[in-house]
Amino acid sequence: MESSFYLFLFVNIIQRKYIDNILFLIYIIFQKQNNIYMGGIVLEKVNVQLLLTQEEYESLKKNADKQGLTVPCYIKSVVLEDDYFYGFYKKLLDKVEQLPSGTKFNIKALFGVEWTMPKGIKLTLGRTYFNRVDKGIIDNVIATGKDSSNVMWYERK
Repeated sequence: MESSFYLFLFVNIIQRKYIDNILFLIYIIFQKQNNIYMGGIVLEKVNVQLLLTQEEYESLKKNADKQGLTVPCYIKSVVLEDDYFYGFYKKLLDKVEQLPSGTKFNIKALFGVEWTMPKGIKLTLGRTYFNRVDKGIIDNVIATGKDSSNVMWYERK
């Protein structure tokens, strides 16, 4: 649905003063925002909240950092047997590990013909990898900057 449709619905609902319809509109907007769009496929997301002690979080963060992952990605990789994103991320880490020292690369070129995953995965893969390199969690690589096509390049230490 387009934003003009939401505006139309909202104006009509306010004029009629139906609280149930306002709640329904909020529900529609909330559902629309809670979807993942991957390669033309819409996947519903479910938000799971987990409360940890500071010690539990630090332990998870330490284990996640060892694998170059964020805490949520690490939890998903441990809990889910076939985590779609983690499979590609692990493959990226393995490919980088096999590169000789001094090799310059970008993620797309590193995957080559395997660079066929959905756009959402590609973007998340690049963003996650860069953030982990930038924070020094992945310490066998340095980010050397973006080229004229806005592609981030790295160099294997």
